[in-house]
Amino acid sequence: MNPLPPFATLTLALLLDRLLGDPSFLHPVRWIGLLGNLGFRFLGRAGRRGGLLTLILTAGIFVSLVHFTVRFFPPLEVGWLFYFLALRSLEQEVKEVGRALEERGLSAARQRLSFLVSRRTELLDEQGVLRGALETLSENFNDAFWGPLFWYLAGGIEGAALYKTVEILDSMFGYRYGPYREFGFFIARADDLLNLIPARISALVLALAASLFPGLSGRRALVTALREAHKHVSPNGGWPEGALAGALGVALGGPIPYPGGVQERPWLGPPLREVKIGDIKRSIRLVQAAGLLSWVILGLTEVMLWKFGYPNLIRVFIGWRLSV
Repeated sequence: MNPLPPFATLTLALLLDRLLGDPSFLHPVRWIGLLGNLGFRFLGRAGRRGGLLTLILTAGIFVSLVHFTVRFFPPLEVGWLFYFLALRSLEQEVKEVGRALEERGLSAARQRLSFLVSRRTELLDEQGVLRGALETLSENFNDAFWGPLFWYLAGGIEGAALYKTVEILDSMFGYRYGPYREFGFFIARADDLLNLIPARISALVLALAASLFPGLSGRRALVTALREAHKHVSPNGGWPEGALAGALGVALGGPIPYPGGVQERPWLGPPLREVKIGDIKRSIRLVQAAGLLSWVILGLTEVMLWKFGYPNLIRVFIGWRLSV
């Protein structure tokens, strides 16, 4: 059993992520990719059933590995959670897109963005590159931060491992076109299910953080997410994307070229102005603030639970509501 409370484990993992970023050497999450590729190699022809079996086997192997290593040496829980969080790496990758556009031009920015997205970046204009960077930042605030964080709090380190397994496999096979369309069907549905709650929390935290910055609108972020998230092709992606679009006062989405053709995505956000290169830095600062705000909220919650306990906290809340 981990001797540290969840909030202490989370704090150490976040500090490691902030100090070290996402290490590329011997990253354990790469093992998920290796297992997924093996599954597709041997089970790809089985279509949806092959994808489901690959998901079950990969998740079973990886979650078991995490469970038994932590059981054998509990402090490893901090290390595993550090590997599952990737907020600093996300910020750095998106920042490089903006830097490439500013210093080396559109062609270099297209190339940098191609490391982050599956769309055909060579066909994007400057606005398309900027929107792609912001969309990636907003959606991955959930995938790289609140998704693993929520499932760690809900299901322990095994819950975070399960989430990361599904998220990695979805990034590999969860496409609506091409050779993975059938194989990735159940993988994509599992990813949708696991992100239902974290994506909405991500939007809320982004809206709260936006209210702290002059020039950004927390109210507009929340209203945009609530009103327009359902337009997105994903049941979850529209929440953080809509929140960021609303905070900035720009429209994200629109026609996006993929290898399978152009996908006409609905626009999210108020088109008050065009996206500017400075919006990348502003959005990164917003995501950093949202991450810090999340940590503060969770810390206060842990203090309240430690002070009152779960049953007493519920009684205190009910009593406060009745007195109001």
